[in-house]
Amino acid sequence: MIWIVGFVSGLVLGGFLYALQQWTAIPVYTLLMNVDYFPVIGGMNFPNWVEFSFHLGVSVAIVWILYRVLTKKHLEQKLMSYIYCNAAIGLLIFPTTMLSDRTPEIGSIEAWLIWLAGHMVLWYFYMGDAEDR
Repeated sequence: MIWIVGFVSGLVLGGFLYALQQWTAIPVYTLLMNVDYFPVIGGMNFPNWVEFSFHLGVSVAIVWILYRVLTKKHLEQKLMSYIYCNAAIGLLIFPTTMLSDRTPEIGSIEAWLIWLAGHMVLWYFYMGDAEDR
């Protein structure tokens, strides 16, 4: 069941950031899909569906790890644990924007707000799965 939560939350985050990038022209979806800074694959051009597949794989892995860590600490039923973790993940990943010229500027307040809003929305999916247990 955890992999489904990771998959769906990846779809939601991707859809949210894609829609907001289309609406605002702030390249937050591009940041989500960006692999420019990874050795070897950074210089390759991938079709959109391959980049999105990378994102979904990372999303599934992060949800699995997050759930396992929170379960060991007996926090898997605590809503605030998911909110804090998602905010932290968003804050830690956003600075990778400095590694590419296709992504938002690090000082873009609008990009930060959209990025964090997208990551905060995900608590709903994580918590929904935790309540099913």
